[in-house]
Parts: sequence; structure tokens; C-alpha cells
Amino acid sequence: MIENILIQLKAYKKKYYQNQLLKGALLGVGLLAAAYLLVNVLEYYGNFGKGVRTTLFFSFWGVLAFVFVRWILIPVARLLNLNKALSDEQAAQQIGQFFPEIKDKLLNTLQLSQMTVAENSLLQASIAQKTQELSVVPFTQAINFGENRKYLRYAVPPIGIIILILLFVPQLFTESTTRIWRYQETYLPKAPFDFVLQNSDLKAYQGEDYDIKLRIAGQALPAQVYLQLDGNRKQKMELQANGDYTFTLKNIQKPVGFSFEAAGFNSAEYDLELISRPNLTGFNARLEYPAYLHKRNENLSNVGNFTVPAGTLVRWDFEGIATDSLYVVAGGQMLAAEPESDNHFKASRKFVRSTDYEIKLKNKQAANKENIKYRVDVIPDLHPQITLEQYRDTALFNFMVLGGNISDDYGLTRLQLTYKVTDSKGHLRQKEKHVPIRINSGQASQSYLYQWNIDSLHLKPNESLEYFVTVWDNDGVSGAKSSRSRSYQFQMPSAQDFEKEMDASAEKTEKALDANTNKANELRKELQKVKDRLRGKKTLSWQDKKAIEELLKKKEDLQKQIEQMQKENDLNKEKQERFGQQSQDIKEKYENLQKLMNELLDDKTKKLYEELQKLLEEKTSPEQLQNTLEKIDKQEKNLSKELDRALELFKKLQFEQKMEQSVKKLDELAEKQEKLAEKTEQQQDKKGNEAAQEELKKEQEELNKMFEELKEDLKALEELNKGMEDPSEMPDTENEQQNVDSEQENSSEQLNQKQNSKAAKSQKNAAKEMKKMSKSLQASMESQESQENEENMEDLRNILENLITLSFDQEDLMKEFRQVNQLDPRYITLSQQQLKLKDDAVVIEDSLNALAKRVFQIQSFVTREVGEMKGNMEESVEAIRQRRQGVAAGKQQLAMTSMNNLALLLNDVLKQMQEQMAQSKPGSGKGKKKGKQKGGAGGMSELQKQLNQRIEGLKKSGKSGRELSEELAKLASEQEALRKALQEMEKMSGGGENGGEGGEKEGGQKAGNKLSELKKEMEKTEQDLVNKRITQETINRQREILTRLLEAENAMRQREQDPKRESRTGKELTRQIPPSFEQYLKQKEKQVELLKTISPAVTPFYKQETNRYFQELKN
Repeated sequence: MIENILIQLKAYKKKYYQNQLLKGALLGVGLLAAAYLLVNVLEYYGNFGKGVRTTLFFSFWGVLAFVFVRWILIPVARLLNLNKALSDEQAAQQIGQFFPEIKDKLLNTLQLSQMTVAENSLLQASIAQKTQELSVVPFTQAINFGENRKYLRYAVPPIGIIILILLFVPQLFTESTTRIWRYQETYLPKAPFDFVLQNSDLKAYQGEDYDIKLRIAGQALPAQVYLQLDGNRKQKMELQANGDYTFTLKNIQKPVGFSFEAAGFNSAEYDLELISRPNLTGFNARLEYPAYLHKRNENLSNVGNFTVPAGTLVRWDFEGIATDSLYVVAGGQMLAAEPESDNHFKASRKFVRSTDYEIKLKNKQAANKENIKYRVDVIPDLHPQITLEQYRDTALFNFMVLGGNISDDYGLTRLQLTYKVTDSKGHLRQKEKHVPIRINSGQASQSYLYQWNIDSLHLKPNESLEYFVTVWDNDGVSGAKSSRSRSYQFQMPSAQDFEKEMDASAEKTEKALDANTNKANELRKELQKVKDRLRGKKTLSWQDKKAIEELLKKKEDLQKQIEQMQKENDLNKEKQERFGQQSQDIKEKYENLQKLMNELLDDKTKKLYEELQKLLEEKTSPEQLQNTLEKIDKQEKNLSKELDRALELFKKLQFEQKMEQSVKKLDELAEKQEKLAEKTEQQQDKKGNEAAQEELKKEQEELNKMFEELKEDLKALEELNKGMEDPSEMPDTENEQQNVDSEQENSSEQLNQKQNSKAAKSQKNAAKEMKKMSKSLQASMESQESQENEENMEDLRNILENLITLSFDQEDLMKEFRQVNQLDPRYITLSQQQLKLKDDAVVIEDSLNALAKRVFQIQSFVTREVGEMKGNMEESVEAIRQRRQGVAAGKQQLAMTSMNNLALLLNDVLKQMQEQMAQSKPGSGKGKKKGKQKGGAGGMSELQKQLNQRIEGLKKSGKSGRELSEELAKLASEQEALRKALQEMEKMSGGGENGGEGGEKEGGQKAGNKLSELKKEMEKTEQDLVNKRITQETINRQREILTRLLEAENAMRQREQDPKRESRTGKELTRQIPPSFEQYLKQKEKQVELLKTISPAVTPFYKQETNRYFQELKN
């Protein structure tokens, strides 16, 4: 039952709060309307400022808030049970007050229900009874909504007034409401003119100036206008020509409020908003250089302009103020910096060329005001530089020295020589090849030196060598760049050029020999004059000293001239070996002549002159100087003889070489003429080819010209022959020359007339006449040489015999002198005999000197030994005259020693001459296969035959004693020489250990076995001769040896018909750097020493300056 009571109470409370809400609405509307009316009327008529309007604004909103909370929000909340609602007891009391019949029954019933216990049935019955009585009463009738009509008197009047005002004076609400709503704005009294602010955007940048611009519009204009700042500061504005007023606010640091005043009227108030413009406060730039520069990276603070090498990476760290974004603009490209944190940005860029760049900063309001511009100057990696100077071996063309300077701004990587070879017709014989040249890659500027051995290229006459040098730098950004020198060309001289050069060199050498011979003779004359001046003097005068000094100076000049001549002769010899085609015989003669010329200046003479210089400085007595001068005189006499001999041998060698060359040229020219004849015959069948016909005529004219040059060579050869002391016989080839000229002229005419058949015949005839001339010259040369060799050997035997006889006579005389007393009459006789022996020695000396001018094998110490022998004999004669037997015996002993030495030396020379004839050395090109060692048996058989005849003649002569012993010794020596020559021929014949290959090997072994048997037989003969035993068996053995030699000669001649391959022993050529090129080596050493003083951490700029300084030093 109690539940019904509670439901009715709940309905009562709901209606109660609805009534409260209705009452509040009526009261609230009335209060708000009254407040709104009051506020607007006060503002409209009061014309209040911002402060009062602000109070009115917030007062109205306060009333509105009170009404809403007190009369709207609270009832709604309680209605919805969101707030503390009316309790059941309070509701019961209110219902009891409204219904008198209920009074406290409802309240008591609620209280009893709260104390109810399940077992108290009496109490429950009481509650049920009262509940039944109350259930018939409608509780909600206690609330009457109509009672709220009384509150309309508070709401209707103000609303009615408002409506009336809106109908008749609407601006009271519209203007006042606007002014109250915009309480922060200033509303001034209406002036007779208008303040028109020209600034569209009232925003100023912090720290910058701001111009306020005002225009007065209206009919009545004020005289002055003032600017009020922050309501208290007044500044007069400046009138401009266009009628506007301006005022500049300087360095604004905070927001500014301002208004204008003129003629007692104020404008509205304005607020100047302060905004921040982005700005750069600082930055760091890290310069990261390319790795190949090996340069330490740098950090720069607040430095925007810098100079860097190409390829440098620049990393920036920027710090700014009020910056949202930052850009680096360079080269037309905008690079956005990456934000690291607030106002902190990073950017990077690689620079390869010079450029200007700009830094731009932005935020939401603006960009930076002033342009932040800088420049990066980029130092480009320039191309390397190279210079090339060359020094060529213009004598032997063995090598070429290339040198110069290479430089780069940072470094070099490699240097390379490039070359190619073209033939005489301009065709490429060898493609481009590259040769690396070693350099110091760590050095940016340096000299280089390269000795190029061009002899390995095997350049032929008239071939050209084109070359240049290329250098690369170490550019690690764009790749290594190269620079090259200009191309140079070197052309090998032609065979004709070389021949002319050698002729000029030979002429120069001949003149030098002649001049040095004359100087040597003049030196001897001066020496004799000095000796005459000093004879009998006890002290030296000033003139004597000057004479000796002059003598020393002339000797020094002569020595220099001879040394220069020796160098030129060595060079000429190397030229001949490299470019000339000489026979082995000529080569050996060149070797002997060179050895002779190199021994012209001996150490003994040099020491004597040094001793003379020392004696002169020590102011020695004239007698000591005289003795030294005597010794020097003997040496100078030998020098004069050796120079005279060298000159004659040189002429003889030139003649033989020219003769050899002429024969070869004739053979080559004849071969060319025969080939041209064949071409002419072939062209006969191809008529109509004018170009080929012209080519034939051109070739024939060339051969005609070559033969004319050959004729000139022969004339020069005749002149050379006439200039020698012992001229050779030359065959008369005038008839053959005329025949060749005639046939060649005929062939040229016939070719012009296109009579090729006749022309070919004339050409063949010309070739035959050339061959005839060649054979005539060859035969004459061989015959002359053979005859000269025989004569020279015979003369040498006679000299040797006379020398041995002289030695024995001197020995016998020396023994007799030891036994005789000075008072003995025999002393005079023995003295006369010594004088005669001296005269005999002079004859031997003259004969040997004459022979030495013809025989190359006689070395210089042989003629010097003759001088020693003669000098000792002259001194012995002088000692005998002075009755100084001891001295005379000593000189006789020395003279005899010289004789014995000479005998041994001359015997060796004789052996060499015999071996030369027997072997016919390779490459001579004379005789029938002469110069081929395998064909040397013919010469040996002739010598063996002569030796056999002399042995048989000696057996029949009946000689005995010393005469027999001397003759047997000579024969044994000659047989030994033939045996050694045979042994050498055995090696060359292939009969040695290797013996050749194939069938040649088998034949060589057979020939070798026969030659070995011959050697054994010859050894037996030598033993017989040494033991002074010449029997019939010896004679028979010698005949058998001769027979076998003839057989060997025939076998060798047959083998010589097979092709031969000739080899030459390799010879190391001396490489000499020209003296003028030594400056490069000195410059390089100086540069290295200077570089040692430079710190490796120097910047590129200073390194470049240093390199430039080095270059200036070189220049």
C-alpha cells in the first residue's frame, strides 16, 4: 500500500519543479528585459567610454548568468534528479499544509513505514489503514500553475517598452547594443571630418620601424593632427605634400596602441600588432675537401665567403630567430635546409664552379628582410702542364734523352711516352706504343728525365719515329685530365747521308792526325830549344821559367787535342760498327788502329811532365831539369812517330774501306740494273701503260745518277791512294766506265722511244760491265793485299833475324867488355864494334818503323821498345867513350833485354800475320770466299807448302851450330802457328763438340776428325824441329800434311756453297747523357732539397706559389 503513496509523492515533486521552472522563466525574462533596457538606455544617452561599456557588458552577462542558474538550471537539474531534490518528508509537509484533512497523517505514515518490522502485524495494519485513507486524496492538486500569472507583471512591462522603442527609436538598441558588444573599441563623438587610416595591415616587425599614414577626409579640415600612443603620449604628425599625415615609430620592441586627435576630436583606437621577422644569428661552415687532395677539412665560423678547390663539400649549421624554414639558393637552385631543432637547420652542397649563394629564412608571418648573400670562389682543377726538351744521340742514334718539367695544381698520377714508326714511304710500320715514365706522384711540380733506347726499335735508314709525352693529373672529381707535348719527329739518315757523314768524320780525323803530328814535331823543337837554353846554366832565369811553362802549356794543349781526337775516333768506330757493313778484316784493322790511337798518351810521359812541373815549382837546378827534359824528349820522339804512323795507317784503312764499299756498290748497282731490265722486258708486253713507262724511265735515270756518284767515289779513291806514302796499284776501269755510261744512255733513249726490248738489252749490258768493273777492283784488291802481306811477312822475318843476330852480337860484345881493361888496345876495337851495333839498331828501327806504317798488328809498345833499345845503346856508347865500363855494361844489358823483348813481340806479330793469312778472317769479302774461316784451308796449304820447302832446303844446306838452331827455332814457331790456325779452323768447321745439326753435323764431324789427325802430325814435326832432328820421315810427314790440307781445302770449298748464317757478338754500348742535359739533374736535386723545407700541411695556395717559385728558379 505504501508504494502507492510514494508514487503520488513522486508525481507531486515533478509538478512542483515544473512550477518552479515556469515561475523562474517568467521572472528571468522580466529581469533580463529590464536589464537589457536599462543597459542600452544608459549607454545610448551616456556615451560612455570603453571602461563603462566593459562594466555594462559584463554586468548584463552577470544578470543573465544569475537568471539562468537560479531559475533555469537548478529546477531542471532537480527535475532530472541531477541535483539535491525535494525529500518525501518535505513534500508530505507541503501536502498536509495544502489539505487540512490530512495534516500530519501523511508524514506519520511515512515515518511509520520506515520503522516497520515484519513480525509487528499491529503496526502494519495501522499503516495500511492510514494509507487507504490517504490514497483518495490527489496530491498533485496541491500545485496550481495558474498562481504564476501574478509574475507576468514583472515581464510584460519591460518587454512592452522594448517593443515600443524598437518601433519608434530602433537605433537606441542597435547602436547601443553594438557599442556594448564591442566594448573594446572606441566610439567617439562624430567629428566634422573623418580619420582615414591608410595602413591596411597593422602589423609591425620587432626591432624595425613602422610608418603610420593618415588621411583627413571632409570639408572642414583641422590645422594639426596628433598621434596618441598608448593613451598618454602625444606626437605631432607630419603633413606630406599629398595631404597625408605620417609618423614613424622607431625600433618597435612591443605592441603599440594608438589613436588620432585633431581639433578636439579623437579617432577610434588602433592596436599595432608586433610580429617577429626571421633572422640569422650565426652559422658554421665545414669544408670537406676531396679525398685526393689529402687536405685536412676546415671549420669556419660566421664566414660565408670562401675559396675552395673544385669538388669541396660544404656543410652548414645555421642558427636563427623565429625561423620556421631556411633555404640556400645557389646556381638557380633552392636547397631546403633540414630542421634539426627549433631555429636550428643543416644544409650541404658540393661546389664544382664559382657561384653566388643566398640564405633565405621564413616563418608564418614573413621572410627575412635583408638579403644574406655570399660567394664561393671555386679553384678549378686545371689541366697539368708539360714541357719537353730532347737530346738525341746524333752520332750513333742509340738513345734519346727526353726531359722537361711537369706540374699540376694538386698532383700527378702518371707520365707516358707514345710513339709510332713509319717507313720511308710514310706507311705505318709499327702501331702506336706506350712506354710509362717513372715519376713521383706525390710531387705536384717536378722534372723528369728518361733515357730512351731507340736502338731497340731497329730503325732502318729513312724511317721516321714520331713521339710525344702525355701527363695525367690526379683529379678525383671529374676524372684524371691529361696534357701532352707537341709531337716530335725523328728521321734516321739514309745510307747516302751516313756515308757522307763518315767521309766528313774521316777527313776531320785525318786533319786532326796531321795537325797533331805537326804540333808534336813543333813541341819537340821547343823541347830542344829549352834543352839548349839550360845547357851549362847553374841557375834558372825568368825567361827560362817562362820557356818551360810555355812548353808545359803546349803539351797540355796537344794532350787535349789528342784526347779529343781519340774520342772522335772511338765514336767513328762505333758508327761504323752500327751502321756500316764492314768486313771482318776491316773491323780488326779498325780495332788495331783504335788501340794505337788510344795508346798515344802513355802514363810514363804524363808522369815525366808532372815531374817537370814539380821541379819547376821547387826551383830545382837546371841539371835536374835537363835530365827530365832528356827523358821527355825520348817519349815525345816516340809520340811523333806514333802519330805519323797512325796517320799513314788511317789513310791506308780509309783506302781499303773505300775500295771495299765501291766494290759492294757496284755489285748492288749491277743487281738493280738487272732487275730493271727484267721489269723493262715485262713492260714490253703491256703496251699503253704510260705511267709504268714513266716509272721505268725514272728508275733508269736514278741508276744513271747513282753510277755517276760511284764514278766520283772512284776518283776520290784515286786521290786518297796518291796521298799515301806507299800507294797501291789500282786497275784502270776507264773503259768499263765508258761502256756503262754508253749502255745506260742508250737504255734511257730507248725507253723514251718506247723501245723496251732494246732498252732491256742495254740495261743488261750495263749490268755486265758493272760486274766486270767489280771483279776487276776485287781482283786488284785481293792481289794487292796478298802481295803486301807476303812482303810484310818477309820484311818482318828479316827484321826478326837481324834483331836476333844483333842480340847475340850484343851479348858477345858485353862479355868481352867485362874482360878487357880500359888501357887495353882492344878497348878501342870493342868501342868501334859497339858503335857499329848501334848503327845496326838504327837500321832495324827504321825498317820496323816503315813496316809499322803498313802492318796494323804491330802495337805501339813495339815501336817504343825499339826506342828503348836504341836509347840504351846510345847511352852505352857514351859511357864507353867516358870509360865508364860499369855503366856501359848496364846499358848493354838493358839494350839486350829490349832486343829479346822485341824478338818475342815481333815473333807474336809474325804468328798473327801467318794466322791471318791462313784463316782468312770472316767478313773480309776478298778473294775466293776469303773472310770465311771455313775456307781458310787454301791459305794454309800455301803456307804449309812454303814451310815444307824451307825444311827440305835446310836439311840440304848443311848448316850447323847457332845458325842451324836459329833457323830450326823459326821453322818450329811457324809450324806451331799453322797448327793453332788449323785448330781454330776445326772449331769453325763444326768438328768440335757440337758439330752442327743433321747432315751438316755428320760432315762436320768427319772434317773435324781429319783436322785432328793433321794437328797431331804437325806436333810431331814441331818436336823434330825443336830436337834438331830432320829425317826423311819428317820430310814424308810434311808431304802427307800438305796433301791432307789440300783435301781439306776442297771439302771446305764445297761446304761454303751452302747458305751461311753469320752472328755477331753482342756489345754493350756506352750510354752517355749529353753534358747540356745535366742541368735537369741539378734542377731536380735542388727542387728536392727545397721541398724538404716545406711543411706538408701547407694550403694549396701556398703550395702553388712554391711551385711557381721553383719554376722561376729553373728559368
